[in-house]
Amino acid sequence: MSVVRVFNKTVIERRRLYLDYHCWLADDEELTNFQITIIPFTSDAPLTADTSYPDEEKKRLMMFVGGGKGNTTYTLQMKVQTDAGQVKRDDIGLRVYP
Repeated sequence: MSVVRVFNKTVIERRRLYLDYHCWLADDEELTNFQITIIPFTSDAPLTADTSYPDEEKKRLMMFVGGGKGNTTYTLQMKVQTDAGQVKRDDIGLRVYP
């Protein structure tokens, strides 16, 4: 899978990211489940991601990413599922600077 977009942040920042799935979902379809896998795992300074639905339609995800190891590029593998049974995976890059 190729990375769809790369974001930047510093180690001390906690950054908000929005992922919009409107164009992929049918009008009456909504996101029901999501899973994030962060690669690489840096045990001495882990990158964290807290995710929620910011809209009533459940067509977007909001994510706060924090921490991470300086001078490291992470891949956030996003897997979402819908109430219609669709499954989608997107990879997002995140560069962490000191």
